[in-house]
Amino acid sequence: MHIKTIASATILAAALGFSGVAYAQTMIGNQNVSEADMERVKVYCEDLQTAANQAVGAGDNAAESVDESAMETDESPTAIGNVDLDAVTLENCIEAGFIEATP
Repeated sequence: MHIKTIASATILAAALGFSGVAYAQTMIGNQNVSEADMERVKVYCEDLQTAANQAVGAGDNAAESVDESAMETDESPTAIGNVDLDAVTLENCIEAGFIEATP
């Protein structure tokens, strides 16, 4: 009986140790962001926020051109990482905690 107790405690401790890796993943929208993609996604979110802030001050016509230029990237989504930046919105960035909402 004593060996079963020790084995159970060891297995439980190992399972809890491995679960920390699963909880450490960052999600943006419905996509997982790996450590390698973290900086790229953060910069993209900051660019989206900058474009949105400029659009608010410039008017409707400028807003369309700013948003289009902010969405264009030279790299395909799979060239560097697994995050499809075309599917990432400003709201996704705020919900994931990459940027803070501006008043």
